[in-house]
Amino acid sequence: MSYIGLDVGTSGCKAAVITSDGEISYSAAKEYPFISPRAGYVELDPAVVWKAVKTVLKQIAPHAQNAGVIAVSSIGEAMVILDKSENILYNGITYLDQRCQDTLSEIEKKISPHELHKITGVSTNQMFTLNKFIWFQRHMPDILLKADKYFLFGDYITYMLSGIRAIDPGSASRTMFFDAGNCEWSQKIADMFDIPIERFSKITAPGTHLAAIKEQLVFELGLPDSLTVIMGTHDQCAATLGSGSLMPGQVMLGQGSTESINCVIHKEQLNDLLIDRQLCFEPYVTDDSYIIITGNLTHGSSITWFTKTFYGDKTEETLDYSSLYQNCPDNAGDVFFLPHLSRVNLMDAQNQALGGFLGVDVTVTRSQMFRALLEGLCCESRTSMDIFDEIGVNINKITASGGASSSAYYMQMKADVLKRPIHILENPQAGIMGLGIISAVAAGDFASLGEAIYHFIKCRKSYTPQRCYDEQYQTYSFINKTIKQMYRDLH
Repeated sequence: MSYIGLDVGTSGCKAAVITSDGEISYSAAKEYPFISPRAGYVELDPAVVWKAVKTVLKQIAPHAQNAGVIAVSSIGEAMVILDKSENILYNGITYLDQRCQDTLSEIEKKISPHELHKITGVSTNQMFTLNKFIWFQRHMPDILLKADKYFLFGDYITYMLSGIRAIDPGSASRTMFFDAGNCEWSQKIADMFDIPIERFSKITAPGTHLAAIKEQLVFELGLPDSLTVIMGTHDQCAATLGSGSLMPGQVMLGQGSTESINCVIHKEQLNDLLIDRQLCFEPYVTDDSYIIITGNLTHGSSITWFTKTFYGDKTEETLDYSSLYQNCPDNAGDVFFLPHLSRVNLMDAQNQALGGFLGVDVTVTRSQMFRALLEGLCCESRTSMDIFDEIGVNINKITASGGASSSAYYMQMKADVLKRPIHILENPQAGIMGLGIISAVAAGDFASLGEAIYHFIKCRKSYTPQRCYDEQYQTYSFINKTIKQMYRDLH
């Protein structure tokens, strides 16, 4: 038997056929655009996303005829709102959208940030669904009057595949009205903000069998009629599992457009220190386990921005990233880069500081600036990792996945700055592999997630620290704090 993993991301979706040996035998991907009707608005059209999903499923269907189950992972936060006729009423407002900055004060008038975080596992950040719901209440109440069903993108796609309304705890935790400790919708928060919680999907554990694939999709896409839809999970949970991180203290470094640093902890390790440091935590894929999520929302985006800005004469096809790494000087000298290229922050939601280069004079080259950019990204990673030490979490393994993990130069630098070994996956598609692991256990091919990980997940290389960056990191930290304070003073 094989399995289908379907990952629905912010800028595109990917479907893959995973064998019972943990190999991806075939995959297909499709991008879709953001919609930005005005400055600061970043939306996704659910109909366009669903069309892209059908496209990739149709492409892999000839290679998936022995697939038994299909599972979905997806972004959180953005809502899909349907009326009684199942018409889409509005685009999904993504986590990058900045229209909800003034909703935070309204939330904090009704519930303290500490109490809200303790219940939901997330800090008062404009990226979460509650803020978007309040925005609709203020600016588009007619949409809510017509609404019959509310989804996030993951359970929406699952519904379109199966006809069953179900959402996993990890995805639900991105709403800011989910009780993360008890793994159920929070009626208390729903009542505070007039949220019709009964119109959201039922909380369902990952791996739960939901229903057979809709018959019409079998004919339209060529999928096997024996295919069963199971409950998937939030994309961060899937990627963490697909990195082989299952036990407390194991960390996944997701090196994509966003850097996600996800650390597995046991429920007993949840405490007020997490709340004091504004650390988000969400239910993981096993009972009594959670992941702490830190990181930088503009990680890979910083590299993309730099290459487009400073190497704009080259296309994606002609730009040789390996040569950019090879041509870097041995150090960036007095040049530092702060990778705050968005005012929407995963950490420190109140911070409004923007990024940039410091220490630039007439002798500075593009290569030196690129080196500074990479060092700045690594220093920002260490800032997040240091928090785990502060809250008493013992890190015992770090595994990296995603596009940037393929760069030996960058991964060695990151191991040096973090002062910890970094293991690189043989298959960098951790999210898809995580879905494969959940599917393999749900199909009965393995007795446990741990057994499936043993057979599925392999590391191809490890990087151990070779160089000390302590002095540079201390300087970076001083500059970072100073710039953030400067922005606070200005505002």
